[in-house]
Amino acid sequence: MCKTINRLAIDKNQPCFIIAEIGLNHNGDYQLAKESVIAAAKSGADAVKFQNFLTEDFLSDKSILHTYKDGGKEITEPLFDICKRSEFKTEWLPDLIKLCDELGVVFLSTPTSESGVDDLIECGVKYIKNGSDYLSHIPLLKYMASTDATIIISTGMAYQEEIDDAVNAILSIQSKLIILHCTSSYPTSPENVNLKKIQTLQDRYQVPIGFSDHTEGWESAVQAVTLGARVVEKHFTLDKNLPGPDHWFSSDYQEFKDLVNQIRLAESRMGNKALIPAKSEIKVRDQWRLGLVWSRDIKAKNVVLEHDIAIRKPATGLQPKELYSVIGRIVVKDCKKGESVLKADYLDE
Repeated sequence: MCKTINRLAIDKNQPCFIIAEIGLNHNGDYQLAKESVIAAAKSGADAVKFQNFLTEDFLSDKSILHTYKDGGKEITEPLFDICKRSEFKTEWLPDLIKLCDELGVVFLSTPTSESGVDDLIECGVKYIKNGSDYLSHIPLLKYMASTDATIIISTGMAYQEEIDDAVNAILSIQSKLIILHCTSSYPTSPENVNLKKIQTLQDRYQVPIGFSDHTEGWESAVQAVTLGARVVEKHFTLDKNLPGPDHWFSSDYQEFKDLVNQIRLAESRMGNKALIPAKSEIKVRDQWRLGLVWSRDIKAKNVVLEHDIAIRKPATGLQPKELYSVIGRIVVKDCKKGESVLKADYLDE
């Protein structure tokens, strides 16, 4: 049996959970997969995600072509060949999961069959991802839901009723579900990101919502977090110039590190929603806010008149709203111009 850690933070009071989507970017090479995990962990990722698919699970027509960028060139080749050489090897699971445990990151993967689900569950994987292309595969979603794993689904290319079908299929069996807003364009242009969907998904399904980010840069991910995304997923590569269809639009180490840092900064800026001063304001509040001060020297036993009091900084005594509660009172001690007006200065009838 394999063993994997379980610490996916989806509570609204926890930091956003950031997933480095290695996906196909191991190029079918275990060493590249291992180095990618190490780099992703070092960049600040909370998790790494692979895709333990078998090409024959979803593709049989070997004549389908796919064009992608590679080293500044456009390459066209059969999609079957691309996927076949990028398959994740089941025998990698124990070692990669052990490596993730040692590095303190969560191992996730996207299976494309019941046997692929079984491979993950047998290794103790607690979170299974379902890709946008598989959102309509209700039988597989139900099989995933029959396990004890939390299911994460992406919603790229989907209409509302299709998301309803997938969500209902899972929730009819268990309640551990995370939904990721996603646009299945690589890369996604700003006008197609549609981050408002995050709130719509939250309102409609009442489960944790995240963002599978296919844009360039970190800005969309940060904006998603400020809109309530609890999970962010972003493609990761060791080198954009490596051969393969996904490297060129994936984030490299420095870009992913920047993404993590910017998300953490955004979270710190979100702060406390309570309508109270910030901690830094507490220190200067009295110094900069207005209070009541004596506008002239005044002797004990005098009656306070309105012109005896001014509204000035600092606010170390009574507040301006208390002005008219002081007027007409009898002063009980000598008070000097510029001193704060205190309740102890007068008789409180």
